[in-house]
Amino acid sequence: MPAPGKPWITANQVTVLRLIPMPLLAWMIYKGHADHDDTLLWWALIAGTLIGCTDWVDGMLARKYGPTVFGALLDPIADKVFIAFAYTPFADTLNGDAPLVPWWACALMFTREFFITALRSAYEQRDLTLKTSYIAKAKTWAQMQGIGVMLLFPLVANRAFLLGLIGFGIGAPLLAMLGLYIARKKVWMAALWMSLSFCALLAVFLVDEPSAPAAVMVGVVALTWISGLQYVQIGWQQLRGRGDFRRADGVRLIGGFSLPILCFSVLHYTAAPRWTIFAILAFELAAGGLDNLLSHEKVATKALAWGGRVLGVSIMLLAALLVPSLATLFTIIAAAGSVGGVMAEFIRGKPYYSGALD
Repeated sequence: MPAPGKPWITANQVTVLRLIPMPLLAWMIYKGHADHDDTLLWWALIAGTLIGCTDWVDGMLARKYGPTVFGALLDPIADKVFIAFAYTPFADTLNGDAPLVPWWACALMFTREFFITALRSAYEQRDLTLKTSYIAKAKTWAQMQGIGVMLLFPLVANRAFLLGLIGFGIGAPLLAMLGLYIARKKVWMAALWMSLSFCALLAVFLVDEPSAPAAVMVGVVALTWISGLQYVQIGWQQLRGRGDFRRADGVRLIGGFSLPILCFSVLHYTAAPRWTIFAILAFELAAGGLDNLLSHEKVATKALAWGGRVLGVSIMLLAALLVPSLATLFTIIAAAGSVGGVMAEFIRGKPYYSGALD
């Protein structure tokens, strides 16, 4: 029995539990596409929806019982890892078919995520505030919603039914907004934007139906970068004003650009094992979250150690691109370097997070 006033499960525990089934989600998407198994893809859609709902659960628990520094930093990283496992299969070529979404769009989306995570570390080291904006919260919601919408296109063959679903996406948010206004005299702007996004999707669907999934992805990437530019504009001015930009900041920001671009380039242009790309993306995103926490505690990894890991992984990925016949070897080395380096970071940082799941 939990102590009085204590929940059965904490927000941090829910966040960690959300990470566990993510590889299964990616496998179901890959396997469903490879075998043209619609049942498996439906299960992927259901699983993705349930995983996404846990984000609401841990948010509710954090608001009710109080947030923690660890939870505030871990939760967005868990969201990013979820996005990585869900979106990456869409950008991959399966059975010789063209990917459902452009690989470069996924690369751009994750470049933003890595870059802003690196900026967060720079801000945390200097006790600068980087509050999550409303548009950034909408960005995370749009990324998760985009997964479900894109999964529907290969699943639903009936054009009229797809039109009905898009119509539901236009009308339901407006009805919800109207209900909230009647009940609380409050205008729910997020519902309006949701409705408008489905209107744009409807226009693309009617003009060029095969381009609809890619249009969803381009819209998600655009919103992702718009939200990121807010952080850069506000935070970069604060950093410049201090005049203490360091090598450690530089290697983090350079890595934020190089790693995701190289990962998705390897995914698109080589036959390297896909698990290596998933491992690098997931572990490096986790390293970013830990780095945020250690930066907050003023014990962030030095430039040489961070840059050595990221540069080493980047060189191996670049080698895989330049010598495709050895792509398997180079990407396995890259994944091993990433996993080993990140695990070493977690061991070093254990005193700062070991009690965070209680």
